[in-house]
Amino acid sequence: MNKNVLLFGCGYLGFPLAKELKTQGYFVQVATHSPEKLKGFEEDGLNPFLVSLDFDNFSADSIKEKCKTVDSAILMLPPSNFKNYAATIQSIADCFQKNTHVIFVSSISVYEDTSEIVNENSPCKENHALIFAEQYLCCNKSINTTILRLAGLLGNGRHPVLSFLNKEKIANGLAPVNLVHQQDVVSFITKILSKNIRNELFNICYPEHPTRKDFYESAADKLFSKKIKFISEGSGKIVNGQKIVDFCGFTYKNTIY
Repeated sequence: MNKNVLLFGCGYLGFPLAKELKTQGYFVQVATHSPEKLKGFEEDGLNPFLVSLDFDNFSADSIKEKCKTVDSAILMLPPSNFKNYAATIQSIADCFQKNTHVIFVSSISVYEDTSEIVNENSPCKENHALIFAEQYLCCNKSINTTILRLAGLLGNGRHPVLSFLNKEKIANGLAPVNLVHQQDVVSFITKILSKNIRNELFNICYPEHPTRKDFYESAADKLFSKKIKFISEGSGKIVNGQKIVDFCGFTYKNTIY
């Protein structure tokens, strides 16, 4: 097992992942651009260090020495934080030693808009920032990359219905939802590390896909005692997340409901 892991991104997903990896015996390091978060990460035993990770300026110099010592790295940086996202990911990847296992957290938003079932071989949006980053990582043969395309995240205080609570006559009510619980993603990533699954591409998406209308109207009522109304129209893709189950021997355990 590769026991020295470096995380880029330690927020809603990264923080519980880092704590779980530490619990499982990994030596965890966390790259953060926030001086305010250093003390908290240190108290949790996550070995943080400051790095320049901002929209206008990324410097690889601040991470080169750290990257030389890791067995695995997990990149969970949102494209919106960077002026040139793919170039930033490329700069980070170039700092790793040969055969470092890099897990890149991407998104199912890269898939073309369709009303069909999509899997890891389905067409993607050519000009998507995440696709440019994925392509570079896959072409970099000195590292071993596992790409994870995540569905919408929920759980542990986060629910996408919050964005609809103050809206009326919400469109696209018949489109299916593609969601996954935060804890299932954490579990799959730890399985990928422990089983040393490299050079693969996986979707992570809960296997049930109710319509937006059914799912969000029910969630608004159940969680917030509010009535919202979706228009019964539209369609959308269903993302198949079975491949990672077959590889990991582990299934989705946390419901989206």
